[in-house]
Amino acid sequence: MYKKLGNTVLKTGENMEVGVITAPDERHAEEVKQFLGHKGGNWEWHIERCVTESLDALETRFYVGKINGNIITNIMTVEHEGIGILGHVFTLPDQRRKGACKGAMAYQMEDFRQRDGHALYLGTGYNGHPYHIYHSFGFESVYPESGFMKYHVKEDFEERYFASAPVQPKPVEWHDWPKVTALSGIVGWDALRSLKWGVYGPTNLEGGFLSFKHTLETDDVYDDAKLLVTESGTIVGWATVCRDSQWRNAIVILDLFFHPNFAESVPALLSALQFPELKVQCYIDSGAEEKAAVLEAAGFTCEGQFKNQFTYNGQHYDVLVFGRGA
Repeated sequence: MYKKLGNTVLKTGENMEVGVITAPDERHAEEVKQFLGHKGGNWEWHIERCVTESLDALETRFYVGKINGNIITNIMTVEHEGIGILGHVFTLPDQRRKGACKGAMAYQMEDFRQRDGHALYLGTGYNGHPYHIYHSFGFESVYPESGFMKYHVKEDFEERYFASAPVQPKPVEWHDWPKVTALSGIVGWDALRSLKWGVYGPTNLEGGFLSFKHTLETDDVYDDAKLLVTESGTIVGWATVCRDSQWRNAIVILDLFFHPNFAESVPALLSALQFPELKVQCYIDSGAEEKAAVLEAAGFTCEGQFKNQFTYNGQHYDVLVFGRGA
């Protein structure tokens, strides 16, 4: 469905209509696909699917600016229950520096607030021109000098959103995309968050989760993957089980990450996983004391330590290997 949101005057004096295409929308499917056809890869996979079919409860919106009925700029959001990722910001090369992106974004941000949105996340280069555009709309770096940015409608969002609550494990679904990114963006916790995904510290999982979801649907890579979710829908933990090709797939790698408020609930997440009859190993940074305790309670023992295995944010980290027999 296309809904006109308003008009804005560009620096050239041209009038640009701003509207939103809410997917799926077969009527506007080709228009969207052609405008964003340069994306390729998993991005194209998502766009191709979302414009013609519902991806469970994931909400995909394309905020477009049009001149004479033709799209010249786009901003996409993927959302679920007020948590979203902002991406695919693109303006035609000959239409740039005219205020088209800013004009569309003003309507997009207001629409997000009017729909009772809570938080948006995005990735861009730090301190570049796009960074300052986003900053002017209230986005800020997740951590100092980072292009991973967040926008919270209310300042105490994270405190309320990640408040302790009953939880249960669940399978991975499309609408988990923005909420997993909200979890991966927490600051001041474990550095090594996923060896398989290459997640170190607060990380924008806009592309990482999409790649993961594509792999889940198309390849036989993961033995299992589960999320830990509260009664209100907040994702507070993830766990994936996959074969380690370095050891001829005879070893299983467990990747585990969770919010500190929910350490006591992680055993339920581990219990929900289906492990093959193989040895399981989990790599953690040496500062992840609560994760180590959770693993030990689940029957893992520390098998070794790699000194200065990686550097994150200027700090050197040792890595501990926890293992459990078949």
